[in-house]
Amino acid sequence: MPPESTYVEPQTKKNVISKSQLEARCKAGEILIVVNQKVYKLDKWIKHHPGGQLAIRHCIGRDCTDEVKALHPNYVLEKKIKYFEIADYLPRDSDPEFAPILASRSKEEIFAAQEAIYSKAYRQLETRLRDQQLFETNYINYAWEFSRYLTLFTMAIVLNLYGTCTMHYIASALCMAMFWHQVSFFAHDAGHNSITHSLKIDNGIGIFLADFLGGLSIGWWKKSHYVHHIVTNHPVHDPDIQHLPFFAVTTRIFKGFFSSYHQKEMVFDRASQFFVSYQHNLYYPVMMLARFNLYVQSMIFLATEPVYPYRKQEIFGLCVYWTWYIYFIKQLPTWNMIIAYVFISHMFTFMLHIQITLSHFGMSTEELGDSESFAAKMLRTTMDVDCPTWLDWYHGGLQFQAIHHLFPRMPRHNLRSAQPFVREFCDEVGLTYHIHGFAKGNSIVYSALKDVADQVGFFVEVAKHEAKEYVDAQKIVLPEIKKDL
Repeated sequence: MPPESTYVEPQTKKNVISKSQLEARCKAGEILIVVNQKVYKLDKWIKHHPGGQLAIRHCIGRDCTDEVKALHPNYVLEKKIKYFEIADYLPRDSDPEFAPILASRSKEEIFAAQEAIYSKAYRQLETRLRDQQLFETNYINYAWEFSRYLTLFTMAIVLNLYGTCTMHYIASALCMAMFWHQVSFFAHDAGHNSITHSLKIDNGIGIFLADFLGGLSIGWWKKSHYVHHIVTNHPVHDPDIQHLPFFAVTTRIFKGFFSSYHQKEMVFDRASQFFVSYQHNLYYPVMMLARFNLYVQSMIFLATEPVYPYRKQEIFGLCVYWTWYIYFIKQLPTWNMIIAYVFISHMFTFMLHIQITLSHFGMSTEELGDSESFAAKMLRTTMDVDCPTWLDWYHGGLQFQAIHHLFPRMPRHNLRSAQPFVREFCDEVGLTYHIHGFAKGNSIVYSALKDVADQVGFFVEVAKHEAKEYVDAQKIVLPEIKKDL
């Protein structure tokens, strides 16, 4: 268990802090977040957070009750972490009935009042879904999942070891690709603690599936993915839409920015200008190579993450993975076949990366401020994919990304059952539930990427014009300065 946090006694009543004190202490560098009108001091605890430190840092100084409850089991808030009661702070869902009298108030106050209505309705929706037992895991579903994974993995092994022709080896590579594609959904569930709902057990499952069987770090995925869930589609903060030099999902990226996740400047240089100009055509080819990048990101994470308790287990898992996979492909008869097998087995996992990006690349990237409710943000930035029930196994829950973002810890086999409740919630409060067929979703992403790509040339011309104006201005100013000297 992480160590207890210490805190400085507030100057008002004991264990009570005012809103102004909260703001001042956050500005001074303290890590304070608001959950259920309690201010938790996480300065010492933050380094033990299983989802990484950055997910917490995005919540500093604000009410993140919905985010914390969505991503954590209840017992997390029962840990012995010191907290203050907050004396004069209105939570997101406070007193929404006063909205009709806001005609004389500012736009910001009207917006905050509306978001409070959304937040209250969202919490009522969560209660309804819990009453329907949709947060409970049906392990029969995972028995079917396991049988499918085992079948695919066995077929890959048999076709490789006992194959007698090229078609057998290609079929083996395709089975391996499908195995990795499918087992990623299981690892995703484990990473969200939505299988057994036990952190230690689900973390163990995640390490086995991701590291030992897939060669990817579940710890890296958690660090990246939890931030994505907190700041979905924010160009500066969400690593899931930061893909320079290959993709830019908004023209805001043209100006360059400092990525809070990667902790470096993301520069829209000449390479970025070239690739982004053709990003709508490069989308599918790049997705076919995306798995290789995941290997790199996993290794970087395990080599550089300053505090990670499962580093040794994951490094061991990756060693086991590369041992069995290299031994496995060395059974192939020729080097040409080995190279072909590696590329086929990796490139045909492209559908997973399309399924991941499909729900976000074509959606809003605006930043509406801390007043925006968690529910409204998730529905604004995420799209669901409409598909028949019999194809649910293939999409692995990613067809219900909007619902998943609202309730990340809900077992994915229950997401379809939650859909009618979410539709009703959106209709009642006036939010839009974005859902399209798979082909239409791909068309939206293609169009969004092309719209940005079409503006690269204009941006470059403007930049050249501004540079020319600057140079011309210098030509005028410098002689005048020399004359004065």
